[in-house]
Amino acid sequence: MSESVVAEEGPASAERVMLEILIHGPLSRVELAERLGLSGPSLTRLTKPLLASGRLSVGEPLARAAGRPILPLDLDPAAERFAGVKITATAVYAVVTDLRGVICGELELPLAGHEPEVVADAVARAVGALPAEFAPLSGVGISLGGNSADGRTVSESHFLEWVDVPLADLVEGRVGLPVTVANDVNALTQAQHWFGAGRGLDTFVVVTIGAGIGMGLVAGGNVVAGAHGAVGSIGHQLLTWSEATCWRGHHGCASALLSTAAVEAAASRATGAELDYDAVLRGASRGDPALRSVVDTAAAALGLLLANVTNTLDPRKILLAGEGARLGEVGEHAMLASLVEAADWESVRTPVEVQPFAFNEWARGAAATAIRARMTSAIPEAAAATPYRGA
Repeated sequence: MSESVVAEEGPASAERVMLEILIHGPLSRVELAERLGLSGPSLTRLTKPLLASGRLSVGEPLARAAGRPILPLDLDPAAERFAGVKITATAVYAVVTDLRGVICGELELPLAGHEPEVVADAVARAVGALPAEFAPLSGVGISLGGNSADGRTVSESHFLEWVDVPLADLVEGRVGLPVTVANDVNALTQAQHWFGAGRGLDTFVVVTIGAGIGMGLVAGGNVVAGAHGAVGSIGHQLLTWSEATCWRGHHGCASALLSTAAVEAAASRATGAELDYDAVLRGASRGDPALRSVVDTAAAALGLLLANVTNTLDPRKILLAGEGARLGEVGEHAMLASLVEAADWESVRTPVEVQPFAFNEWARGAAATAIRARMTSAIPEAAAATPYRGA
């Protein structure tokens, strides 16, 4: 068999078939073959086992002006459900989604401690407490602030104080389902790529602002995690000299200037009052001069960070996300002025889009990693893993 045929019929091409339909909706065989650069016979050989396994089906006929209607290939979003769990310092947030990332149910449970067994128990309870009407589940995705190079072991997590914790194994032993572990920003980026504002873009960046600063990258149509799952570790990138320091003692890094706690601390120094992040933004929006200065200073630092991202990666779009993303709206003028001034190329103007914040988006991102793991797995001979209907 020639190398070209092997390349067409390998697992990567089966993955591409599924992902094209997942992302773009029902596609005719002709359109699908054109998108993937496959011959008709090669596409048929690839789709036959997918159809036999039920992962693809023939969709509703598409009418056309003349001739027989087109029968597209499609997948049933409700055919499989996935759990997504976001771990924070104090709670686990869980959602259940369909194949296209639509949230069907959600809940929040407290986290009693950070020991791996305690966290695994909390994740299992959350998955088991999701609405029974959406069982059985096909997989579980877990996201957290940490690195996982293999999608199973948390190699490092500062807030949990973990090193080399086999979280996927711990949770799989409790729920009896395939489990995927991912950095929370990478997971959020996956959801934005397939189901959100990054859909259809082959290159874009998600910059998150909150308790920390992070970045997710899509390049060549794929989320790039890096050799150690650590792509996008921009939280301690030096932006400008400042007396403000981060928890590591860095002066003027992104975390020291842009995190929600950093903005609150700057507001406290400027006003002598203890204000939460939303109150700082509201005050700046109303024209309070001290708070306006605090927000504009932080937004200018954000512009420097985005300029560094643009100069290095040249994305089609930058999405600002997270609970602190509104800094890019309230301080938009200062942010864009700083971005333009620090940009290397005058002809390069990368649009910046602020995403409305909803905490369940983090959990949906975790579910997206489980969907990806399921969609890119080997084509099954039989049904999916043993169904899990909860405790």
